[in-house]
Amino acid sequence: MLRVRLEYVHPWTNHAGMYLARKRGLYAQYGLDVEFTSTDTERGDVPACLERGEVDIALVRLNQLFAHQNGANKLTSFAVMNQSQIGGIITNKNTGITRFKDLEGKRVVIPMGVKRLYTELQQAVAADGGDFSKLITIDPGPWEPDIRAVERGMCDAFINVAWWEPYQGSLPFDQVVVLPFDSIGVAPHHSYYVCARQEMIERNPQLIRNFASATVKGYELAGKDPQAGVDALQNALCHISPEALRASLDEVIPSWYDKNGRWGTADMALVENYTRWMGENGHLSVPLDCALKSLESGCVTNEYLPE
Repeated sequence: MLRVRLEYVHPWTNHAGMYLARKRGLYAQYGLDVEFTSTDTERGDVPACLERGEVDIALVRLNQLFAHQNGANKLTSFAVMNQSQIGGIITNKNTGITRFKDLEGKRVVIPMGVKRLYTELQQAVAADGGDFSKLITIDPGPWEPDIRAVERGMCDAFINVAWWEPYQGSLPFDQVVVLPFDSIGVAPHHSYYVCARQEMIERNPQLIRNFASATVKGYELAGKDPQAGVDALQNALCHISPEALRASLDEVIPSWYDKNGRWGTADMALVENYTRWMGENGHLSVPLDCALKSLESGCVTNEYLPE
């Protein structure tokens, strides 16, 4: 059994390629019996579970990866999930918000008070000629809103995953307004990194290569046949309508592929630039020089992806 820990509390459309790879027997072709598991926050964060050996592969953020670079069980990324970040402002047309500057005077929820998201929002509003001090920012505690919070008048807009939370409401999907941070050039980065313990990679590099190869094929198939991706996810997301899954999947698919149409490739210049951005804005989990040394030593690599 190869246990793969997803980054969130449940699977979503960003995982379609993995689920389709399993459904089509692509992992089985390499003798891999893959189990996908979701986050149990009481067990600690995802990279901590990976470091302890509770799972074999996990999806983590770059900042989390930097925090797990010491000791025998340090982590290494061998693929990335997306070529862009997943976050942005989400609202609907009823609010009149069409750009970041329009958030002036509006109630904006920032999930869990994440400081990095405050910085991104501040920079996005400023880049659009707005005054961040005029926003009414709300920390919702451990609750993460979706578009229903706007529909119910709880807020005017919120930050969350631009490809998922917009499609959980009751209004037609064409009423959704999404302002990705990437659209205004704020802190572009890969979303999540597919990681394993370095000792496991060194002990069984072919297993990592086989998992990566099957996963690449799964994302190729899901991109060519989105409905197959929906079908692969539907049992795991039986509480989500197939229409919502398809709308979300259509939005996330373009983020999977690099300029050569390949899934999983880390752009090392992008990784370093985002690392420096986090350092400059006080969001790194380790000193900047330590983070850069980790990159230099190969904590993010494309070596195990198929050629």
